[in-house]
Amino acid sequence: MRSALRMALVSLLLVVSGAALAQKESVAEIDTRGQKMRVLLIKPDKPVGSVILLAGAHGNLALSADGKIGWGAGNQLVRTRAQYAKAGYVTATADIAPDLKQGKGVVPRYRWSAEHAADMGALVKHLRGIAQPVHLIGTSRGAISVANAAARLSGAEAPDAIVLTSGMLTHIDERQPSAERSVGDLGRIKQPALIVYHEKDQCKYTPAASAESFRKLLTAAKKVDIKLLKGGSAAGDPCDAQHYHGFRGLDVEVVRVTTDWLAALRD
Repeated sequence: MRSALRMALVSLLLVVSGAALAQKESVAEIDTRGQKMRVLLIKPDKPVGSVILLAGAHGNLALSADGKIGWGAGNQLVRTRAQYAKAGYVTATADIAPDLKQGKGVVPRYRWSAEHAADMGALVKHLRGIAQPVHLIGTSRGAISVANAAARLSGAEAPDAIVLTSGMLTHIDERQPSAERSVGDLGRIKQPALIVYHEKDQCKYTPAASAESFRKLLTAAKKVDIKLLKGGSAAGDPCDAQHYHGFRGLDVEVVRVTTDWLAALRD
C-alpha cells in the first residue's frame, strides 16, 4: 500500500512539474540564413543571463510548432532545462535548422559546419536582447557544436563562455568525430571554458581523461576549468543518457556545478 501511494505521489509530482514547465515554456523561431530554427524558451522573471543547451547524438529534436519534442527528451541537457531556468537563466533548448535535417536524420558533418555555427550565432544574438551574458552548453556530440561555434563566431554572435559535458573532444579513432579532429584550430577559442565529465564515463569516445588533453588544446582561452563528477548510477548503453555518460542520478549536481561556475564568472 505504501509503495502504491508513493508511486501515485511521484506520478502526481511529475504531472504538476510538467504542467508548470508547459506554462513557462514557449517556442521561438529564430531567423538564420533564410531558415527558421525552432527553440524551446523558458524565461525566469529576473534572469542573470542566458544558456543555450545543445543535445548530443544527432541533435535533431524534431520540435513541433507547439513545442513537442520528437526526439531527445531524455537527453541530459534537455531533461534538465527547467533546472537551468530555476537557477535564473533564460534557457534556450535548440533544435537544428531545417536545412540541416534529412527526414528523422541529419546532414552529415553538420556539427562542425559554418552554417551550424552561424545558426548558433543568430541564437546568441537573439538572447543578448533578452538577458546577457549568453553561454553555450553542449553534451556529447553537442560539445563539438559548441567548440565549432566558439571557434568561428565573433562580436555579438559569440558566446561569452562555453561548457562541455561528456564531450567528444579528443580524437580516439577514425569512426568518431571529435572537436580536436573536426573543428580545426582550437586556438581560436578565447572564451572561458568548463569541461565536465563523470570519472566513470565508459563511453569509448568520451573518457574522462579527455578533459586534461583537451585543456591543452585551448591555448587562447581565458581560463579552462575541469570538473570530474562521482556517484550516480548506470544502465544500458555506455554512450547513452541513462549511463554515467549522461550523469544518471546526478542532474542536480551537473546543473549546480555549471551554474556555480557561470556565477563565478560574473563576480
